[in-house]
Amino acid sequence: MIDESSNLLLNLLVILITLAIHQFWVESKPNSPFVRKYAILFTSAAAILLCMVFSFYNKNGMQFDLRRIPLWFGTIYGGPLVGIILSLETIFIRFFHGGTNGLLITATTTPLFTVLTILIRPYYFRLRTHNKVLLASFVITLFSTVILLSVALLQNKSLPFDLWWSFLLTNLIGIIIVNLSFEAIKRNYLIRMRILYADKIDIVGHLAASVNHEIKNPLTTVRGMMHLLKEEQSLPDEKREAYFDIAAEEINRIDKIITDYLTFAKPYPDTIEQISIEKVLTESVNIVKPFAEQSKMKLEISSCYPCHVSGDYSKFVQAVVNILKNSIDASEIGGLIKVKAERKDYICKITIIDYGTGMSEETLSKLGEPYFSTTSNGTGLGMMVVFRIIECMKGKINIKSIQGVGTEVVIDLPMDRAESGQRKKILLLQH
Repeated sequence: MIDESSNLLLNLLVILITLAIHQFWVESKPNSPFVRKYAILFTSAAAILLCMVFSFYNKNGMQFDLRRIPLWFGTIYGGPLVGIILSLETIFIRFFHGGTNGLLITATTTPLFTVLTILIRPYYFRLRTHNKVLLASFVITLFSTVILLSVALLQNKSLPFDLWWSFLLTNLIGIIIVNLSFEAIKRNYLIRMRILYADKIDIVGHLAASVNHEIKNPLTTVRGMMHLLKEEQSLPDEKREAYFDIAAEEINRIDKIITDYLTFAKPYPDTIEQISIEKVLTESVNIVKPFAEQSKMKLEISSCYPCHVSGDYSKFVQAVVNILKNSIDASEIGGLIKVKAERKDYICKITIIDYGTGMSEETLSKLGEPYFSTTSNGTGLGMMVVFRIIECMKGKINIKSIQGVGTEVVIDLPMDRAESGQRKKILLLQH
């Protein structure tokens, strides 16, 4: 038979495990109202059940365990309703364990303990950590003492000193360890949230400064052109036309920067539709073909397996065009860029390969960061937008590059549900 100290320590282990499960659950679903409201109820209820299952029973059928520790935390952090439910659970479980004296003690002390915890709750959160520990230790020790005295009174004999020692000490150590652990976990969680928030603010500031910088340059050029056109009334028509062309080109540049920024800020599709990969690749190649012809480059779609995905057609085209433009920029005059699409299981795989300058591991690791560009005339938004669009289509993008050899971009996208379902039916018929 396992002695009472071992079983009470087992109770402590159970409570710490359920505490960890609670925190993992809350952090994995931070925006779920259900989890925020009921996670503490379910984990505390599980802890109470396990504590009572692994209780120590003496020869007179009395039950000793650490059930009051999860009852305390469930009531403190879950509120009065959670406390009442946990209190009823405790009495209900104790009823099935049998023993008139033990049931009487549980039915009397558990509601009193819950009511006292509910009354303490409004003041508890105003205290510092060490004061919280002292208050919880006092309440747990008080009720542990009351329980032991009640048992002695009902049995009409004094309890052994080692039982007093192990029960009171284990309850005291248990509430201190669990309280400190809970406060430490909560404090670390808040620190992580602050760091994450600070990172987001830093990115927003970085984006705002970069957008300001990128827009300011073309605006300065446009302002200069407008000033020249206003001051120099006698300009020849050819020169005037050239100034207008420069101004229009800079305005188009501003428009592209703002469009890319808005795509990054709101990458989610305006309309979700079935997209033909073949159509997207054909249109994307046609868009960048004039740009490629300037460098005497060859763009070829080597193979294109019929495949459909779900998403926003125009944004997906924008993502593919951005990748193709980067490949053209990285390639030498007269180079070759290969594009292909294939289907593997329920994944549409698009591969874009260039045989250009390639990238170092350091450059590759920074790809997709806000306003990081490998070219002097790039805004640094292109690949960032690509990553966001593919991410919102529930896809993955993988880039491999070797300096002096070239770069391979692989985009994996889940097939459209209708096509995926049709393919499953075909496979079932084949088998």
